[in-house]
Amino acid sequence: MTLSALMTASALSAAALVIGAPVDAPRAEFASYVYTAEPDPSADAIVPLPSGENAAGAEQRAQSVARAEAWFEGLTTLRARFEQIAPDGSLTTGDVALSKPGRARFSYDAPTPVLMVADGSTVAIADFDLETIDRAPIASTPLRYVLGGGPALSETGAVTDAGHSRGRLYVSLTDPDGETDVRLTLVFDDPDPALPADTLQLAGWYAVDSMGGLTEVLLSDVQTGMRLEPRLFVLDDEDVIPDRRRTRRR
Repeated sequence: MTLSALMTASALSAAALVIGAPVDAPRAEFASYVYTAEPDPSADAIVPLPSGENAAGAEQRAQSVARAEAWFEGLTTLRARFEQIAPDGSLTTGDVALSKPGRARFSYDAPTPVLMVADGSTVAIADFDLETIDRAPIASTPLRYVLGGGPALSETGAVTDAGHSRGRLYVSLTDPDGETDVRLTLVFDDPDPALPADTLQLAGWYAVDSMGGLTEVLLSDVQTGMRLEPRLFVLDDEDVIPDRRRTRRR
């Protein structure tokens, strides 16, 4: 995973919210699919909706976007376990923590040597095996849509579709600047849309890249509203590169 891949969003595994690489996956329009939380990244994991530019209907789409916005506005912190299913079917796991505005941490379980930390302004991606850290502005990553400090989803120009299906609410996003073809869908458990938006639960997300690669992230043990240690969202070079740590101690 390179910094350029993160910034162009063509491969987004270390950027946490969007993860993708080439794979033999369906290559139809991203907005025409609804996530079903199947653990296998096969064609059965996504279900086509009726074709058409506005399959969900304008009213339902607006209501769904507004409901997701209300959930994000009420979110302060989140902590969960995640399972990431890569395009080749491989599985990695770890812990995620979010703290608005602008802070996130994705810590992968061994043997994956990757840690991603957003500190409020930049996203740092550490590879402990290579002893490297790449950094990019949050504004150049999909984290900008969920960590606050910017416009609401409906004002970003990124929403391509939204709707409700099988007890789940989904919101599909693309880069409004057209710099990438990666398409992301956020998925919420929402068994009763008549209930307040704070009853939603973020279930995960999936992404399809420009090559048709499908990657899924499934969340479990989701908790919100807790206090998170500020140190979780700090990543210094000496945390990753031992030689620098030794040099500073001399």
